[in-house]
Amino acid sequence: MKKFKSWLNNIISKIADFFSNRTVVAVIFFIIVAALMYPKSSETFYNLSVGDVAPRTIRSTVSMLVEDKEATKNKIEEALNKLPPVFDYDSLLIENTISSVRKALGAVNVANPSASMKSFFKILKIKPNSSLYNRIIRYKPDKIFTLSKMALSALEGYYIVSSTKQLYQFSSPKIEIRDIRNTKNEITLDKNDVIDVSRAKIIAYNKLKNEVSDPILRNTVWDFISNLIFPNVTYNSLETAKRKKGEAKKISHVFFKISKGEIIVRNGDIITTTDYLKLNALKSIKQKENVYVKFAAKLLIFIIVSLLLFRSYKIVKPKRMRMLKESTTVMILSTVLLLQILMFQLFAYISNLISYSSPDFPKTAVIFGVPFAFASVMSAVLVDFEISFLISILVAVSAWLTVDSSVHSYLTVYIFVGSIVSIVALLKEKTRADIIKSGFYMSLSNIAMIGIFYMFNGSELNRGIIFDLLFGVGGGIISFIMVSGLLPVFEYVFNITTDIKLLELGNLNNSLLKDLAIKAPGTYHHSIVVSSLAEAAASQVGANSLIAKVGSYYHDIGKIKNPMYFVENQTDGVNPHDKLKPSISALIIKNHVKYGLEIAKKHRLGSYIMDMIAQHHGTSLIKYFYNKAKENSLDPKEEDFRYPGPKPQTKEAGIVMIADEVEAASKTLSNPTVSHLSDFVRDITNRIFLDGQLDECELTLRDLNLIIDSFVNVLVGIFHHRIEYPEGEKGDNIDT
Repeated sequence: MKKFKSWLNNIISKIADFFSNRTVVAVIFFIIVAALMYPKSSETFYNLSVGDVAPRTIRSTVSMLVEDKEATKNKIEEALNKLPPVFDYDSLLIENTISSVRKALGAVNVANPSASMKSFFKILKIKPNSSLYNRIIRYKPDKIFTLSKMALSALEGYYIVSSTKQLYQFSSPKIEIRDIRNTKNEITLDKNDVIDVSRAKIIAYNKLKNEVSDPILRNTVWDFISNLIFPNVTYNSLETAKRKKGEAKKISHVFFKISKGEIIVRNGDIITTTDYLKLNALKSIKQKENVYVKFAAKLLIFIIVSLLLFRSYKIVKPKRMRMLKESTTVMILSTVLLLQILMFQLFAYISNLISYSSPDFPKTAVIFGVPFAFASVMSAVLVDFEISFLISILVAVSAWLTVDSSVHSYLTVYIFVGSIVSIVALLKEKTRADIIKSGFYMSLSNIAMIGIFYMFNGSELNRGIIFDLLFGVGGGIISFIMVSGLLPVFEYVFNITTDIKLLELGNLNNSLLKDLAIKAPGTYHHSIVVSSLAEAAASQVGANSLIAKVGSYYHDIGKIKNPMYFVENQTDGVNPHDKLKPSISALIIKNHVKYGLEIAKKHRLGSYIMDMIAQHHGTSLIKYFYNKAKENSLDPKEEDFRYPGPKPQTKEAGIVMIADEVEAASKTLSNPTVSHLSDFVRDITNRIFLDGQLDECELTLRDLNLIIDSFVNVLVGIFHHRIEYPEGEKGDNIDT
């Protein structure tokens, strides 16, 4: 039987170890998410096409609106055909061309014309023509420029396209002309007000013909400038497409209504196009499209975002990850996220049911009522506020992936903003009642966001907004009722010490603290003073003063077991250590840490308190008994007289270690000055620092100076006469 129990315990231990691995927890989490997101298959109903004979009479089981996609398409096409196309107009093209002509003719070297011919045509960006070039030289560049400018200037004020055929590919009789140098400068023109390049050349040639009587000169100028006449109006396909897209969004779709119980087709009827649309709409209720590829894409997005957010948190907050085991953090976050996804799916399902049975009821209302802040707030309370911001992003992504996007295009923004408001509202809140109060702020945020969405869409106020607002308020209230109800469950299951639980543990009427006060009154008083020192110091260095304070209450809770072996509880002058070997005494002293952890585990005080109990002595030396063993020539090993550790891992644990030493040693002082107190605290702090006990926490030298000043201020206020220890034992035999 013993072998079986041992085997069973071994199996249970291995299973527990397996599921405590963060990778295993993460894989299980993603498998469950995949199962929740997996598209549900369904039967195929009403597989009939236009022209088929209805095999039976089919009635509608719900009331719903069905879009007539063909009618909507025709309506959009008709509106877009009337929309004028957009053309870009270069108002300085003619002027720039004249400038190029001036520059090119100015570069002509009459003395050595062949040397400048290449440069001449390069400036004009036209194909070289030596015959034309020689004719220009013969008539002198200045004269050619004057006549060229005159002919080209005749085109100023005209809108020139490459071909008028380009204009008539559009149904609209008008076109929009947009100045490329000032896009806000835009005019609408009739197509007949625009000329093509061929017409522009005729205008320029007629100008020359009227002004130049010499046919050879006229032809020379014409041959020159005819290559320089280009369109100054060009079609802008991108801007036209953009405007068409915007216009298409403004056009309302064409719907027709199906009433519950309405006969869609009778037995033997020929299926018409309208019948087919109605049947397809009914089929969509019972049958979902094959979305397996879409499902895979959604799952990949969710996994990638989750891993990136968790990885970024590890980089930004490495110390916090040490305060909570990574596996515990992953399990907590996985659980709250799974519950949140289930809520999204539940409310989406309810929304669909209501919309099918009551088409007039706004489908968005139910979705606005999702208690979406649950995951973010639980993360903030159970882990920390930094990660709750990342969880808010993941919750918004989850909503986008799990809820039909047709419900509301702004749902992701709505959820993200509401989650952030709820987290920020909790930053300074510490009690369970304050959590409910934060729900009020979230409800206000929901009201504001819903109002903004209506304004953004330009929607008219109607009965629908009342339902949206009511559900939005309800979502905020439900979120925080759920948090308040499930928080104790999470605290118990994961053995988490939240700030709220810390406040409860910090109540001096707590049964465990009462037990400490009765069984070890000296230790109880010592712990109260240590808490005052630690709380004040933590506030000065930016640590969590609540953890430091409550952790101080319980750091010596293990002394309940053997209270008389600790000097602060000895009132009759009898010291049981006088009859024990130094090694045994040291073991008893060390064991108060072990017993403290057992008591903390039994009473589920949580990880913060347990860490404080384990770390408040670090691996420091029990110097009094070590020295006593040396005096007795026992050749002691130093490691046998050191606490098991670990060393303080956080600022709070480091502060409690110093406060514990300072308070215990302060019993030897009698009416010291402020400077004496300062030197006294600094000596103890330096000794702890030089012993390497603060190497693994985040306390800096600046922090230590602030802690020393804080301790001195507190000691000045609470100092009173203590019974002195024998000379030479000051600060050494602290726990005995």
